[in-house]
Amino acid sequence: MDTPVCSACKTREAFFYRQYSGERLCKRCFTESIEAKVRQTITRYHMLNFDDHLAVAVSGGKDSLSILHILAKLKRSRPKTTLTAVIVDEGIKGYRDEALEIAIKNCKQLQIPHHIVSFKELYGFTLDEMICEVRKKGHTALTACAYCGVLRRKAINTGARQVKATKIATGHTLDDEVQTVLMNIDCSHEYFTW
Repeated sequence: MDTPVCSACKTREAFFYRQYSGERLCKRCFTESIEAKVRQTITRYHMLNFDDHLAVAVSGGKDSLSILHILAKLKRSRPKTTLTAVIVDEGIKGYRDEALEIAIKNCKQLQIPHHIVSFKELYGFTLDEMICEVRKKGHTALTACAYCGVLRRKAINTGARQVKATKIATGHTLDDEVQTVLMNIDCSHEYFTW
């Protein structure tokens, strides 16, 4: 069986199939297509002014690091735009430490300043401590994610204000968007049958 070739460059081996367009892309063409989509979206919707100070929410995961790298590349053609990474430390033992290291390492590599906002400083508790207190009071219906999402968003907003950013950038995939919609559907209605 022949190895599929990239639909864009027609020379390199494809590693990704983009179902909605039918394209097969090599790593280089895939990366370039994502960067082009980000640039086009920013331009089409006038999302970035020439002298904006952009707070980039960076978790250390692939989505936020991807947008950080793309915006750092875009900044080269916009010298008056300022980028600052805002990193939230929720205080999740055994989980957040490695992600913080990865986020900081990438900021240093890209020469982008970073600002860390911690749940402990903002709220007086780490997420682990909050969940422990909530469970002590017998509230077990909500998961840690239910609390974390709201508190994390507030922490990003607070961090952006602290660095005097004019806008906030976050990295999300279509899967993230679908998950958010599904998590917010009230499944108690009788027209939902699973």
